[in-house]
Amino acid sequence: MNPTVDTLLGHRTCRRFKAGLTMPSEHLQTIIDCARRAPSWMNGQHYTIINITAPELRAQITALQPANPQIGTCSTYLVFVADLHRAGLCSRAYHGTFSAAGDPDSLITAVTDTALAAQNAATAAESLGYATCYTGGIRSTAAELVALLGLPPHTFPVFGLCIGTPDTEMPLKPRLPENTVYAENRYPEEQTLSDGLEQYERTMTAFGEAREKFPYREKFARHYSSSYAPENLFLLKKLGWLTQTAPGR
Repeated sequence: MNPTVDTLLGHRTCRRFKAGLTMPSEHLQTIIDCARRAPSWMNGQHYTIINITAPELRAQITALQPANPQIGTCSTYLVFVADLHRAGLCSRAYHGTFSAAGDPDSLITAVTDTALAAQNAATAAESLGYATCYTGGIRSTAAELVALLGLPPHTFPVFGLCIGTPDTEMPLKPRLPENTVYAENRYPEEQTLSDGLEQYERTMTAFGEAREKFPYREKFARHYSSSYAPENLFLLKKLGWLTQTAPGR
């Protein structure tokens, strides 16, 4: 099979890395080069990638994320930042108003660009023999990261990416039934989704992932019963995101 397809189909999230290993500079450069080749809206490349190389800073970020100790042991930790700040500089250079920066669509655009770049980075890293782990939990400490990383307005730390040598063999995790995530021409029927979710819950219970405390559907029932990091709404507005109101209001 095509080696790129092999890499994608063999993806596993790794949360235990061999500590103290340094990534060769040419590997890091390849990963960053691949991230930068990701497609983006209007070729805006609305992201910034921050490599956390200072041991003290890495330790601070690790301490902020007790549920993600792998941040401290992986060879390379990259923070992916949704970024409209450069677009603001473009606007200033040509006397634009930059008023659309507060639209919800601008946040969607920046987060999408960021995710595409990050996935290129993860695929490149795995093709080089490394394991990876995204850490979306950094959004729960976004205000602290804004300060630690010196992030300007119209930026936001979306997630981190751990890259390193695995310290354990991870099994290939089952995915949702195809008919619950892929359809032709129209959204899947509710019964198809409900049946597929019930089936997948049984599959994941049998899979027995140690870190899962609740059945699959119950996990999301609990998670979406309250806001995750509700303080980020204020932070996003403080940073210049989501400041627009609906027309006529």
